[in-house]
Parts: sequence; C-alpha cells; structure tokens
Amino acid sequence: MTANPSRPRIWRSLYLQSIELVHSFCKSYSLPRHFHEELELNIRQGDGWQFNYRGAMYSVPSDTLVVTQPGEAHYADATSAQNCTFRGLRVGVDLLQQVATEVAGRETALPFFSMPIVHDRDLNIQIIQVHQALEQPISQLEQQTLILELLAQLILRCAKYPPCQTKLGEERQPVNRVRAYLEDHYNQEISLEQLAQIANLSSFHLNRSFRKTFGLPPHAYQIQVRILQAKRLLRKEWAIEKVASETGFASQSHFGAYFKRLVCVTPRQYVQDSKNLIDFDA
Repeated sequence: MTANPSRPRIWRSLYLQSIELVHSFCKSYSLPRHFHEELELNIRQGDGWQFNYRGAMYSVPSDTLVVTQPGEAHYADATSAQNCTFRGLRVGVDLLQQVATEVAGRETALPFFSMPIVHDRDLNIQIIQVHQALEQPISQLEQQTLILELLAQLILRCAKYPPCQTKLGEERQPVNRVRAYLEDHYNQEISLEQLAQIANLSSFHLNRSFRKTFGLPPHAYQIQVRILQAKRLLRKEWAIEKVASETGFASQSHFGAYFKRLVCVTPRQYVQDSKNLIDFDA
C-alpha cells in the first residue's frame, strides 16, 4: 500500500524528549481551535496560511515562523493549488525555562512572546535548517546543540523582555578539558550536559566559549575529529562501512555525507585517489 503523503509525521527524538516534531506535505488543511502545553514553532513552505490567535486573524507568508505561547488557543486554515511543506517544533516549558535561565545566567521567568509572526529571515532559515537536520540520524551532541542555539536566538530576538547575555570570560582551561574529552571519546555518543559538567559551565555558556576559543561548536569539533580519524583508517585500507561504524557515525550514508562536505570528495574517491598516489610514488 502506498503511504499517504498528506499524513503528518509526528515524533520525538531519543535524545530530545522535550521536543516534539511535526512534518507534513499537503495542499490544504484546517485545524479547529486548540492549544498545546508546549511552545509551538511552525513554518509553512510553499504558500501562506491564515492563523487566528488572541482574537486576531493573521495572514502568514510562506517561510515565516509562527510562535504560539503554551496554553493559548488558536486555529489555522491553509488552501493551496500545490503541495506545501509544514514544519513544526513543540518545545516543552521546562526546556524553554532552562535555556532562558542559561542565557541570562540567573533564574528568570518563562519567556513571553507577544508577537506571533516572526519576520526575521535569519531565524526563519535557522528553524527550517534545524528541523531538516533533526530528521536525520545526527549525533546526540549535534541535536542538543542545534536546539539550544535555536531557542537561545528565539529568546534573544523575539521575547518581549529578552534577557541580557552573560559576558564571556577567559575559559581556556575548561574548554581545553572539553576538547581533550572529545578527542579521547570521538566515536562515542556524548551529551551536551556531560561536556558542561566537565567544563563546570552551563551548556549555553560552554557552547559560546568553545566556539569563541576554537572557531567551532563542540558538535562540529567532534565531527572534524571523526573525519580525521576516518581518513587515517581509509588510508590503511579499512572497509568504508567499518570506518563509518568505528568513527561513531549512525550509518555509512551519514558518514559519506559528512565526509564529502568536509573533504570535498566521497570516501570511495578518497580511497581511490590515495591508492593512485601510492602507485605513482612506487
């Protein structure tokens, strides 16, 4: 039986139990008045839609983020001559509160978003990219970091009373400990909370400090280390599938995608080019 393309997919990641994701592909839909216990972030790509919230009707352009406060009733209608992509993220209030506290560096109130329509191109692009990434078998560290960065930007740019970020100090020693841990455990699933404990910093502060010091967030550094080790193993004529597993990637295709992005050739091309160079030198 052929799957119904209009049926929405709704799921939670193993590593992000406070996040519920929604993805659908359809021409039109109509939702009755309802509410969610989470903060809801929605984007429709293709055509716009109508959104009723706090007694007002909004016309939402394509690729524009809509933010719905936890517990607030709303309804939506959309009609199009073509299939459109709908992406949603529902964020638990505990996680939202945690990120707001980490951004402020102190206990703070749950962020309030007075304007439901977000006309911020960079943020709108960011949520689409994060949603697309979370559909892939990416690492625990990458999933947690992407969500942390998205929610931090949402709070700083869109909350009615955004907190002031704590200033970065000199955290060279703590982030060096984290870097060493990533290099020693590059092929393992590592959580952002683990690294924050090693550094004795909040997850948000660690992510900012690590990026400032090394030019990459921790999850991107982990991927770089994995790829460097993969190149060594490939030059030793390890099978590509075994290299993918040994270096901590979820699958051979996932490994291949990252390898090509960072090395500019596929693992198979890299093996062949290395072999040709060895044959030439011989």
